[in-house]
Amino acid sequence: MKQGELRRALIVVTGLCFFLFVYLYWQQSSRPLHALILTYRHVYSSTRESLPPQWTWQCVNQRCERHQITGGNVKITSQSTCGMLCGTMQLWPLPTGPVTLGSKALVFHQSQLQFEAVASGEAKEMLEEAFVAFNDSILSLVRDDNYLNEKTDILRFVVRVSVTRNDPTTRLKLNTDEGYTLTVKFKNGDVLAEVGARSYFGARHGLETLSQLIWWDEYEGSVGSLKVLKGATVQDAPAFPYRGLMVDTARNFMSIESLKRVLVGMSASKLNVFHWHLSDSQSFPMLLPSVPQLAKTGSYSPQEVYTPDEVKALVEFARYRGIRTILEVDVPAHAGNGWTWGPQEGLGELAVCVNERPWSLYCGEPPCGQLNPENPNVYDVLEKVYRDLLDLSGEREIFHLGGDEVNLECWAQHFQKSNANNNHSDLHDLWGEFTGKALARLQKANGGFKIPNVIIWSSKLSKRPYVTKYLDKNQITVQSWGASQWTDTPELVADGYKVLASHVDAWYLDCGFGRWRETGEAACDPYRPWQTVYNHQPWHQLRLSKKSFLGGEVCLWTEQVNEWNLDSRLWPRAAAFAERMWTDPSQDTTTYSIHEDVYTRLSVHRERLISRGLKPEAMWPTWCSQNPGMCL
Repeated sequence: MKQGELRRALIVVTGLCFFLFVYLYWQQSSRPLHALILTYRHVYSSTRESLPPQWTWQCVNQRCERHQITGGNVKITSQSTCGMLCGTMQLWPLPTGPVTLGSKALVFHQSQLQFEAVASGEAKEMLEEAFVAFNDSILSLVRDDNYLNEKTDILRFVVRVSVTRNDPTTRLKLNTDEGYTLTVKFKNGDVLAEVGARSYFGARHGLETLSQLIWWDEYEGSVGSLKVLKGATVQDAPAFPYRGLMVDTARNFMSIESLKRVLVGMSASKLNVFHWHLSDSQSFPMLLPSVPQLAKTGSYSPQEVYTPDEVKALVEFARYRGIRTILEVDVPAHAGNGWTWGPQEGLGELAVCVNERPWSLYCGEPPCGQLNPENPNVYDVLEKVYRDLLDLSGEREIFHLGGDEVNLECWAQHFQKSNANNNHSDLHDLWGEFTGKALARLQKANGGFKIPNVIIWSSKLSKRPYVTKYLDKNQITVQSWGASQWTDTPELVADGYKVLASHVDAWYLDCGFGRWRETGEAACDPYRPWQTVYNHQPWHQLRLSKKSFLGGEVCLWTEQVNEWNLDSRLWPRAAAFAERMWTDPSQDTTTYSIHEDVYTRLSVHRERLISRGLKPEAMWPTWCSQNPGMCL
């Protein structure tokens, strides 16, 4: 090719490349942003939903058998309707009292619901809010709004809720009667569902159970419809007063919306304590009115902060759903970032060993940090913190002080470097004195009144000989988180302490995902499947009285969790824990096998959680759900 021809060819190629670049740039910049965002709605497209049904289910020997639809004369029954009318009940957690369920169903519209509250004062106002949540649960089942054009079997669906006890208390207490009765009858064209309880919280649980007797039948009519059992009676009450779930929002920030999903799952499973682990050595994301410096210096960003109004709103959101909220600021350990502002305000070092390296000498994981026990200003700050936490939560019966994993070497090195006077030959005594001072400031923050139930994490301080020296058994409950084979729990019970069980080998839901700092298994691996969570019954396995346990709590630490995998780490395992705490069903202690009914009911409950906006992890292949008993 001649030089002139080569030049022309290069000019043409350059021009084409320039044109292509301009075109692609224009296409990218002119594309609307929302086209790049995919929103999960449902796995089935509208086209697929309109296809004729493929399977029908028949009740054979108390199981729903799947059959292919081969002709037009086959009676078609959906899996959901067969499951509700065949075999065992689909309630979760399993009621503790007698239950009778009808074998027929009625078609109704959500618009036919009418609510009657027989209560007074704030309890009546709260029941109205509870019915809004109940109504939302029913609406979440609907897959096609056109079902409102279909005929129904009833005239009205009346839900009457009565709180019979003249008790104005609308805050959950450890002695609150959470029991309820529920009856569903069909008479003169109306469905009448009556819930009776001695407290608002029992009434709310009754509404939850009623919502679980309602389902969506995709085969009913032309587009599907809502159905309810024609008759039912349920008598129910929990086995334990404290049925908790802890979420850590210090390692990774969780949005308020994601925490609301946690509370929705808890209420659906009748868990009643949301333990919010607010701060740790990594961050302090809570904006406290009296001590704003903690969030200002300790949050990851200004956007990753919980405001007082947000916290109060979340506490109320939980209360309407039968859940009390406990706010924990862990001390004296697990306190680093957020506590470094003392010197600039003339308060001295509030925390020591903050971000110290090598971290393995001063704490269990990076970054390090512990409060300075010999700085009197620390206790002034703690009093302000405690006053704010009490005000924000409205909780005056239970308080979580933290108190775990104090590293005595951190304090020893601090005293050595600063030449501070230390008169303790055993630094456990310094730790015990700190705890006593913190408890005194908690009482002062509570207007001089002692909080009757203070929870601390199990630690070396809660072991002999320190436990009886520094921890008052009449006030302190120890949250026993060590392995269930350890001696901690039975020794605490023997010494007269109440125990809150959170054994790491069964009820820590963050375990099983390897080390986050290097390769290999983590200290608390392996993964705890829902069966392990469900089978753990420490009072029985340790041969201890159930009365020695305040209850139990599943824990989710978040080194490897944020709001994008929060749901799957919790559910349905936290629901399996919920039945252990509500029902405490008997089990085969020889094989620890789980009855087929439990698998079926939990699978249905998992679908219920999905309908309410949660994204739980899978239990098994869908084939197992469609063919009950065939996978076990």
